[in-house]
Amino acid sequence: MAGKPNNKYSPEFKKEAVEKYLRGEIGGLIMATRRLGLRSDTQLWNWVKLYQQDPELLKQDGRHMGKKDGIQKGRPKKVKLDELSKDELIEHLKMENAVLKKVKALRKNYGEH
Repeated sequence: MAGKPNNKYSPEFKKEAVEKYLRGEIGGLIMATRRLGLRSDTQLWNWVKLYQQDPELLKQDGRHMGKKDGIQKGRPKKVKLDELSKDELIEHLKMENAVLKKVKALRKNYGEH
């Protein structure tokens, strides 16, 4: 079963939608979403958050921004150890070691061996 293709909205539409919502001209979040013909109130809410940070962010295509609120989207990229420099490899191994120490401590706290 194929879903509907994603809509792409112009930066002008996004800005106007957010400003109308913030002024209360088109109701609350759910009502505004319906009146604007959006599929999800999350979509409008994300635009509002971007607008409040900087209205210019609405000009970017969110599907290709890579990060959202400083957090990487999706699964982390695999590290190819053979392509790292010695210093990068040392830092990576230190990070892995720190994670394993935390896991060991957590398992100990919960009585697992």
